[in-house]
Amino acid sequence: MSNPVELIQNQYEAALGLLKNIDFLEGVPEETLKSILPKIQYQQFPKNSKILFQGEIANRLFIVCKGSVLIVTKDKGKSFPLAELKPPQYFGEISLLRPTSATATATAGEEGANVLILSNENFQSFLVLKIPDIKERIQKIIDSRLAQKKQVKDAENQVEPE
Repeated sequence: MSNPVELIQNQYEAALGLLKNIDFLEGVPEETLKSILPKIQYQQFPKNSKILFQGEIANRLFIVCKGSVLIVTKDKGKSFPLAELKPPQYFGEISLLRPTSATATATAGEEGANVLILSNENFQSFLVLKIPDIKERIQKIIDSRLAQKKQVKDAENQVEPE
């Protein structure tokens, strides 16, 4: 696993393309998105390596730019697969609003994963100023994802009548 590094100039075009496909950044002017690029980091994870552990204090958004990331949550000792994320999907959005315990474990897929990282600090000090309704946009996504997670757990916990 590499350490996170700043994006270099030749990575900006691809990163901008990913940002344009993030639902909560929809409609944001391209110039605003370009101004975010120097605040973003890049990191590579080998296959099956943990990116984020459930319960770990999270303070970053991760955007998948290559490979895949498996999202699994545990409840009462049982594992519940929630999603396999591929570019330009993301995770860690809750931590943009407030650093908090991760609600699931994120693991690099079979081909590994390369991710873009936006810290809570850069989000709060930069994006919130540039995009006034960004917190509301993200909260809608969070509400939707938490409802999905609950549905998966409820479905898994259903016991077939005998």
